[in-house]
Amino acid sequence: MKTYKLFLTVVSLMVASVEVSAQQVKVNKQHSFPKTVPAGNYSGITWLGGNRYAVADDKSQTAGFYVMSISTDAKTGDIKDARSEGFMTMPDKPNRDEEGICYVASTNTVFVSGEADGQIVEYTLDGQLTGRKLNIPSVFGISYGNRGFEALTYNASTHRFWATTENTLKADGEKPNIKRRIPNVLRLQSFGDDLQPYGQYWYVTDSSTVKSREGKTTLGVSGMTALDNGQIVVLEREVRETPNYIGSYAHVKLYLVNPSLQQPGELLQKKLITEFRTNANLTNLSFANYEGICKGPKLDDGRQVLMLVADSQNRYKGLLKDWFKTIVIPDIDFVPTPTTPTDLKALLAVTQTNSDATDKKKVETQPFLSFDEMPNHIKYLPEPPSPDSVAFMVDDYYYHWGKEQRTTPRGVQAAIDEVQWASKSFSGAVGFIIGPTECPEIFKLVEGAREDAKETNKRSKNYFRRIRPFVHYGEPSLVSEADSAAANSFSYPSGHATRGWVYALTLALVVPDSTEALICRAQEYSLNRVVCGRHYKSDIEASLVEATAVMSRLLSNTAFLAQLTRAREEYARMKQP
Repeated sequence: MKTYKLFLTVVSLMVASVEVSAQQVKVNKQHSFPKTVPAGNYSGITWLGGNRYAVADDKSQTAGFYVMSISTDAKTGDIKDARSEGFMTMPDKPNRDEEGICYVASTNTVFVSGEADGQIVEYTLDGQLTGRKLNIPSVFGISYGNRGFEALTYNASTHRFWATTENTLKADGEKPNIKRRIPNVLRLQSFGDDLQPYGQYWYVTDSSTVKSREGKTTLGVSGMTALDNGQIVVLEREVRETPNYIGSYAHVKLYLVNPSLQQPGELLQKKLITEFRTNANLTNLSFANYEGICKGPKLDDGRQVLMLVADSQNRYKGLLKDWFKTIVIPDIDFVPTPTTPTDLKALLAVTQTNSDATDKKKVETQPFLSFDEMPNHIKYLPEPPSPDSVAFMVDDYYYHWGKEQRTTPRGVQAAIDEVQWASKSFSGAVGFIIGPTECPEIFKLVEGAREDAKETNKRSKNYFRRIRPFVHYGEPSLVSEADSAAANSFSYPSGHATRGWVYALTLALVVPDSTEALICRAQEYSLNRVVCGRHYKSDIEASLVEATAVMSRLLSNTAFLAQLTRAREEYARMKQP
């Protein structure tokens, strides 16, 4: 009997051991196959089923992709062999700086993202273009040079494509470097089987861990892969290059996000799955810049194999290798938590940039209206509601409504609008960056009009001297770091909202096709002041009246109209192919 009980105990321990081991993440060794895989600049990978994969190359001679056979061990997931089956291409099509790649089994095609053209287009498996492509929102066209769509994935169970850039879009803020220790703020964009855009989510990478300010560092998301349960594995990597390359390394982190349990517009919470580092020094030349990741087969025990591929820069100087690597993960139920103030701080660290102030000095901007030409607020603005009035009950209702929005996607956007320059906030609505370098004449127009709105609003505020709502209620605002400065200024009308409406209406005169998008952005921008707790509902309503008065004066101002003509001519040139 004792022997039988001992046997049951051993068996139960063995089962428990199997269950525990099945829940562990396994990081397998990296492998290279120089005899069967040609030297390349492998930037993306997708599983075609069985042992076959399609691999993107961002510096191939022509547009296309490799098809490779990569076999893995059914018990460990470790790579046993890899060999190229050939490069699938249209010889007359130049390389598009192909980065991400994903396979769609229902059409037996692959989609490939190109940083050079900013498009995500479809190919047959023999490398022929089908003419179909994803309909990409215009904000993704406002990126830094060579910083377009880096990561691309598709999942047949969820019927969703997912794509994102490697670094922060220029429309959203600054990107990190060796001296600017900030994270990237990215937009994860989903698309349906109809190739149309669906939900968009914010994602914040980790900040650099490099201590030295010499050399350089490249930090960002280089790949991701969508799982059947709606979760996404995101590949963050930082490549550290020292001045003499000795001591350089690539640090890879795999994070799990679950957009299926969050709302579009929210900041995605993330869970670290695993991390590892490859090095370049005198005793260890394992350096591998992993740029591609995809979901592969499952092991016998049900765990998921993730396949990674590195960019060797064509086996740089004979020192680097085309590395392949697998990581095995168990099923993980990741339930995200609501956005916290700490999360918002990371987001705002990027969107609140100093480069805008520096850029403004590149082009001299002047207001158009003299002091006497500015509209007289006393003649068109009523007194703000007093705290004991019925009208203030509406303000009170919206103040508490705004507080409830702070943990929602609207709260995230409201916090960004609080700190971001208007040129960034409205660039997405017109589809190009509003800046002194990109469009100096348009920039002079909108910034001059903004100055007129600012000065007009300053006179109004100083006359009415209404206390801000967060001060009245004795509570912190959404962006509490700025409360001390804002507490000493006034609330009625909202300066942000007045400037936002003037910005939008002025841009609509230059880009009429974007009128609806600009008006929607201005409405959202204004109401977000209530969400922040900076303004009452009646403050932003007065701002629209004030902005209308400013625009009426501007449209009869000779200098404004002359600059409007130059801005329209510039936009016409910008539209030319």
